[in-house]
Amino acid sequence: MAHLWTLLSAGLLLMSVAEPLSSPQENDNKLVKHTVFTKSQTQVNESALRNVSEPTPSHTPTTSPLTTTTSPNSSLAPQCPGNQLMHESSNVCICPSIMVKDGDNCSCPKGFTLEGAAECKDVDECEGERPGPCDLHASCINNPGSYSCSCLRGYLMGSDGCQDVDECALAAVTGLQACQGEAECKNTPGSFTCSCHEGYVMATNGRGCVDVDECSFEELCRRELGNVCVNTPGSFSCQCQLGFRAETAACVDVDECIESPVACDGRSVCENTLGSYECVCRPGYRGNGTHCEDENECVSGGHTCDANARCGNIIGSYFCQCYQGFNGDGHSCFDIDECVVNNGRCEHNCTNEPGSYSCQCASGYQLDPDRHSCTDVDECVALNGTCEHICINTQGSFHCSCRPGYQLHIDGHTCVDIDECKLQNGCCSHTCTNSPGGHTCHCPPPLLLDIDNLNCRNATSCKLRNGGCDHMCTVRAEGHVQCSCQAGWQLDEDARSCVDVNECEDFTNGGCEQLCVNHPGGFNCTCKEGYIVRKDDPTKCQPVCDPPCQNYGVCVAPNICDCPPGYPGVGCSAMCSPPCAHGGTCMRWNECLCLRGWTGAGCHTAVCEFPCANGGRCVGPDTCQCPSDYTGPQCLLPLCTPACQNGGRCVDVNKCTCVGGWQGARCQIEPVVCQKPCINGGVCVGLNRCRCTKGFTGELCEQAVTTPCVPPCQHGGTCSPHNTCTCPEGTAGLRCERLTCPVVTTVVSMARGVRKAFRESYVDRCGPFGVQLCTKYRINQARVYLQAYRVGYKIQCPQGKST
Repeated sequence: MAHLWTLLSAGLLLMSVAEPLSSPQENDNKLVKHTVFTKSQTQVNESALRNVSEPTPSHTPTTSPLTTTTSPNSSLAPQCPGNQLMHESSNVCICPSIMVKDGDNCSCPKGFTLEGAAECKDVDECEGERPGPCDLHASCINNPGSYSCSCLRGYLMGSDGCQDVDECALAAVTGLQACQGEAECKNTPGSFTCSCHEGYVMATNGRGCVDVDECSFEELCRRELGNVCVNTPGSFSCQCQLGFRAETAACVDVDECIESPVACDGRSVCENTLGSYECVCRPGYRGNGTHCEDENECVSGGHTCDANARCGNIIGSYFCQCYQGFNGDGHSCFDIDECVVNNGRCEHNCTNEPGSYSCQCASGYQLDPDRHSCTDVDECVALNGTCEHICINTQGSFHCSCRPGYQLHIDGHTCVDIDECKLQNGCCSHTCTNSPGGHTCHCPPPLLLDIDNLNCRNATSCKLRNGGCDHMCTVRAEGHVQCSCQAGWQLDEDARSCVDVNECEDFTNGGCEQLCVNHPGGFNCTCKEGYIVRKDDPTKCQPVCDPPCQNYGVCVAPNICDCPPGYPGVGCSAMCSPPCAHGGTCMRWNECLCLRGWTGAGCHTAVCEFPCANGGRCVGPDTCQCPSDYTGPQCLLPLCTPACQNGGRCVDVNKCTCVGGWQGARCQIEPVVCQKPCINGGVCVGLNRCRCTKGFTGELCEQAVTTPCVPPCQHGGTCSPHNTCTCPEGTAGLRCERLTCPVVTTVVSMARGVRKAFRESYVDRCGPFGVQLCTKYRINQARVYLQAYRVGYKIQCPQGKST
C-alpha cells in the first residue's frame, strides 16, 4: 500500500506539471512525460559534464588545453609517463579533461571508449533492439557517458522499474475523472478503458455513456398489440395489456391454456392467441367453442364415407359401413362381382351391378319371385287376345289354333269361319243356317231336329231335344209332350219357350231396401251411392266412409263417422288443438310430431342448433333474433351505434378500435397530420387538411383566392385577389360593410294588374215550366290594378367628398 502511495505521489507530482488524464484512445499514440534517471554506477567529473545539457547522437569531447604538439626543442621538454600529456602553461602531466588517471596512463571513464591516443568516445547504450538496458515499459535515452530510462505514458518509475499507473484509482483520489458519468473505468497496462453498462452506449468522446432508448426499437414490448414501452436510465419497462405478462423487460403472451387448463370444457380445445385464448370445438363437435354440440357429420357432410357406404353418427365422431354388395373399410368401398361364384345362383343369366346383381331369363321365360329361378311365360295368359281362338303354350313360346268350324289364317293368329252350308247344305235334311264356327239345321214345325242335329222328325218323347222345351219337358199319356219353365221364368205363347219374369216391377221392389236390378231368371239388390250391400243380408245396404272410421269409430252415414271421445278428426283420426304448426303431424290427442327445427306441444317453439348468445332469442330453425347491441347468426358480433368510422373496427358493444391515427369513440376525430406541409401561413388541422389564412385556398393553401370573396363583399364592393374587397365610394371595411356616406332610399311607384274573382247576380227563369223569375249568382273574374312600390337605396356622398 505504501508502494502504491509512492507511485500515486509521483503521479500527482507529474500530473501537476503535465496535463489532465487523456482519453484511452490517445494513449496508443503518445508517451507520458518521462521520468528520467541515470545509471548510478557511472561517476563523471562534474566539471567535465557541466556543459552537457541534452543527449546527442554522438559525443565530441571538450577540447583540452593540453596539447601534444612537439616544439622544435621538444627533446628538452620533460616527458610524461604513459599517455599523459603535458599542460602547456604549468608543465604538469595531466590527463585530458574527461579522461581519468589510472596509474601512469589516462583512461576513459565508464560510458566512454578510447579512440586514438587520447580521445574518449561516448558509448551509445541505447543501440540495439528494445528494450535494451531499460525496462520493457520504458524508453532508453543516451547521455554522454551514460544513459537514462524514461517510463512510457501510463507508467511511473518505481523500485522495480516502470510500474503501471492505475488511472481509475488515481481519478478516484484526485477527483479527476478518467471516465465520465455512468461509464465504468477499467485499468489496462499503460492505459485505461471506459465501458458502459447494459442499456448505455459509449459517447463520441470515448469517456462518457449515453442512455439507449430501447423503446425506439419496434420489436420491444409488442407495442403493435397495445402494450406500452417506457424508457428508463439504462433500461426500459413494459406496461402490458391484459393477456400479457412483463417478463425480462418484455411483454410475454400469457398462455391461458397452460395456466388455466379448465378454461375450455371437455368438448373443446384451448388454443392460445396473442393476448388471449379461444376455445375451438374438438373434431366431431361444432359450435362457437364456448358451447359445443355433437356434429352429425352424416348430415353436415363432414364425413369421408364412400358413396357406397352408410354413415352412422356417434357422439363426437361417426363410422362408415359399406353397403351390402360392397367390400372395404367404409371410407373406400369396391363392388363385389356376385356372378363369379355359381353364376350368382341365377338359373339363366347373371348380370353384375354396382353393389348388387340381377338375374335375367331367356326369351319366353319370366323371373320368379325368388329373383333367381325362371318360369316359362304362359304367353296365352300374358298375351291375351293375341290368338283369336285358342292359344297353346309351349316351353319358351306358344302357338294359336281355331275352334271347330274355323280355320287358322295365314297370320297365325286370326281364325276364319268355315261356311258349312255351302258344303252339301251342311248335311241338313231341311234348312241349313251358317253361323260363326258352325252351322245349324232347322226343322219346320211341328218337326223336331233329331239327335243327329241333321234330320227332322215328330216329337213324341222328351228324350229328343227335351221335347222342344226351353226348360222342362213332361210326356203325357196320349204321347204328347208338355213344357214348363224354371223359377223366374214363364212359358211363352208357343208353349215351348220360356221368357224372364221381372221381379223388380212389383210393389215390393223385389224385397230390396234400396235398388232392385232384374236379370234373366232372377234379380239382385244394389245400393245407392255411398252405400254397399251388407254381407249378412244382401237385401240391406250399409253406408261407406272414406277414409274408413278408425279407432273404433262407426260409419253411420256416407263419409260420416260416429267417433269415440278423443278422436274427433276425419275418419276418427286424432286431433290436436291448437293444430300442429310448421308442418307438424298430429299423432294422438294433442300430441304432435314436429319437423326438424321445431319442438313443443304444438311445434311452436323454434330450435337453434347453436344457441343464441348475448340475450338473443331463437325465433326460427337456426334463426336468432338478436338484441340491439349484437348481430350475426348467433348474436356473437357486437354492434357500435353509430358505426365505427374511417376503417375502425367494432370490438365490443359501442367500443371501436381505430387505425391510422384516428381517435374518438367512433374514430371520428382525425389525426392532425399533414404529409405535405401547409404553406402561406396555413395550419394543419386534420389528416392532410390545412386551414388557410385569408386570401388563400387549396389543399395546401397554395392558391390565392380570386373570386368570390368569403364572406362576400357588401354594398357593391368588388372582390380582388387574395380575398380582399375593393369598396365603392361611401363604404369602408374589409367587406365594405361600413357606410361612410348617408344612404338615400328610393321608392318607385307602379300599378300591377291582377285577376280577381268576384260574385255577381243575374235574373233567370226558374220553377215549373220556367214561368218564374229568380235571382241567381255566379263567380266571375275581372282584371284590377293594384298600387305597388319598389324600394331601393343609393349611397349619396356630398360633392367632393371621397372615402
